[in-house]
Amino acid sequence: MNAAVKLPTQGTPDTNTRIRAGIGRYRAWSRHGNAALAAQVLAVQALQTARLRRTHHSLLADKRFAPITEFFLNDIYTGLELDELAREIEKALPVATRLLPDSVMRTAAIAVEANALTGELDEAVAQDLLTHGVDAPTDLDLIASYRRLDQIEARHTQMHLLRELGLGLDRYVRSRLITATFKMSKGPAHMAGLAGLYDFMGTGFAVMKPMKSVAGFLDVFLGRETRILDRLAQGASDPFAVDDDEPSA
Repeated sequence: MNAAVKLPTQGTPDTNTRIRAGIGRYRAWSRHGNAALAAQVLAVQALQTARLRRTHHSLLADKRFAPITEFFLNDIYTGLELDELAREIEKALPVATRLLPDSVMRTAAIAVEANALTGELDEAVAQDLLTHGVDAPTDLDLIASYRRLDQIEARHTQMHLLRELGLGLDRYVRSRLITATFKMSKGPAHMAGLAGLYDFMGTGFAVMKPMKSVAGFLDVFLGRETRILDRLAQGASDPFAVDDDEPSA
């Protein structure tokens, strides 16, 4: 596995420690001081997003699951804006822990950790492609890089974090007390400079509230991604070709 990718250590750190650790990992991304690497990361992410949309086209086409699928693709899997969030948290984390329910903050910590790991994985792929002289990567280039870097274990960890995040948001949106407390904290959270964190969590709650449970969606979405990882490890010629199963309603 690429040495730059850090997997969680044993033990359960407190929420603030977990959030600050995730932000620290974000601050350590090499692309911040390397324009060529940053551009390559964007190219890698664009390819991955296009692949994700192909893999999950049936979910995107289903009005029951389109909102949560878009949330996973745009806000979680490839899009949590850590730059703004890092500035917010570094300035106002003590305020956040007072304003927002602890359960919400724990889920926010998982989101930051998942996105930090995703960024490390994408950056490792981008650097590997540059090292091999690839400046306009294709899906075949991505597949070759995934295998060279042996990221399977780290990407399974990524899937675990995404499941933990989805189930956490789903569990808390079912709690009237947490939902009410969260709604009441909107004004104070925005005034304290926590708009990015609050709005991210609010979007997650909004897309999951109409669903009976998010578990069926997660089983399909993450199940497909896990099968792709298995096919990558097995040397399949087209690892991105997976069954188009459907979630339970």
